[in-house]
Amino acid sequence: MSSWFRSAMPVRAISWVIASQVVLMHSLAAQEVAFVPQGELSADWATNRSLTTPAAPDSELYRATFGGDLIRRTLVSDLDFRPLLTVQHDPQLSTLDSFEALVNLVGDYRTLRSESSVVVEYHREDAYNAQYGVAVFNPLNPNAPDTAGTGQVVTGNTKTSYQLAPEFSYDLTPRLSFIGSADLFAVRYTTDVPNLLVSYNSPRVDLGLGWAFNPTTRLVLGPYYVYYNPVNDTDGSVKTTTYGVSLELRSKFSAVSQSRLNVSVERDTGPAAFGAPSFEHILWSVGWLGVYKFLTSDIQYSIGRFLQPDSAGGREESDQIRVQYNKLLTQRWSLNAAVRLTRNTDINGVIAAVNDRRDRANAQLALAYLLTPEWSISGGYRYAYLKDAAASNSANSNSVFLTVGYHGLQPPRN
Repeated sequence: MSSWFRSAMPVRAISWVIASQVVLMHSLAAQEVAFVPQGELSADWATNRSLTTPAAPDSELYRATFGGDLIRRTLVSDLDFRPLLTVQHDPQLSTLDSFEALVNLVGDYRTLRSESSVVVEYHREDAYNAQYGVAVFNPLNPNAPDTAGTGQVVTGNTKTSYQLAPEFSYDLTPRLSFIGSADLFAVRYTTDVPNLLVSYNSPRVDLGLGWAFNPTTRLVLGPYYVYYNPVNDTDGSVKTTTYGVSLELRSKFSAVSQSRLNVSVERDTGPAAFGAPSFEHILWSVGWLGVYKFLTSDIQYSIGRFLQPDSAGGREESDQIRVQYNKLLTQRWSLNAAVRLTRNTDINGVIAAVNDRRDRANAQLALAYLLTPEWSISGGYRYAYLKDAAASNSANSNSVFLTVGYHGLQPPRN
C-alpha cells in the first residue's frame, strides 16, 4: 500500500465525516418537532343552560381540560396532533358525563406538482354539550359537520363522532389540476332517540378538475356523492343517496390566509319508510368560508347555505352566518368576539312533518389577560337561543365564565 494512499485515507475519512455532519445538520434544521402542552380550569354560570321553556334553574358548570399539540414541521410538510381530555361537573345535572375527549390530527404534504392533506377527528361528548352549540371555531377542524346542535338539549346520553377527511391534488399542467377528496363521517349515541339523536354513517366523495387563473386563485368543478345511512331502524330516519356537482373558487393568499366560495346543486333520494312515500329533492347550496390573519388580528367566517348530515335522522340545509374575530389590544390584553346564527331545515320528507326547522343563535365576547408568556386569565359572556318547530316557545340562556389557562409557547414558523 503506497504512502500516498495511507495518507489520503484519513483525509477521505475526515471529509466523509464532515459531509455526513453537514447533511445531518441540514436534515435536523429542516425538521422541527415540538410538544406544546396546554390546560385550563373554567367555571360557567348560566341562567337556562338546558334551553327549556319555562326556564330551568340557574346552573354552574366546572371544567378542567388538559392536553397539548404535537407539532412536526419540515420544508414540505406540516403535522399537528392535538389530544384534549375534559373533566366536568354540573351540580344540577347528575347524569352529565364527567369525561369528554377531543382528538384532532391535521397534516399536509407538498411536492412540486402535488399537495395532499388529511383531517382526522375523534370527539366524545355528552349530548348536553353537543346540542347546546358553540360560536367559536375549532382551530384545527373549523367546519366539521353537525356541530350546531339538532334541537332540544338533553343529557344522560353520550355522543361520539368520527371523521376521516383526506384530500389530494395533482398538477397535470401549470394551470390544470386533478383534485380528489373524501369525508368519512360517523356519529354514535349510547341510546338513539327518534328525530333527535340518531346514530349514522355518512361517507362523501368529491372529484374535480381545477384551473389556475394565477398562483393564488383556482377554480374547481366536479361531481360528488354522499350516502346517509342510519345505524338503527329508528322511526323518522331513512337512508338518503345524493349525487351532486359543485363549482368552487379557491384563493390561497398565504399559508394562513385563504378562502373558498362554493356553489353546488344536488339530487337527494330516499325510499319509502314508516308509512311515508319515497322522496326526491333538488337542492342547492352556496357557502363562503375563509380565514385572514393580519399583524395584530384575525377574522374567520363561514357564511351561506350548507348541506350536511344531521343527527335528527337525515341530511339538512343549514343556513348559517358564523364569524369570529380575534384582536391583540396590547402586549397583554386580547379580545375574542364570535357569533353564530343558524337555521337548520330537514330535507327528509319523513322527518319534516315532525321537526322541520330549528333556529339557533350562539354568541361569545371574551377578554383575556396574559399573566406570563404561558399563563392567562380570561372571562366573558355567552348567549344561546333556540326556537324548535316542535316546541311552542323559544328559549334563551345568558352566562358568564371565568377561565385560567396555560399554553406553552408555539415554535416559530420558518
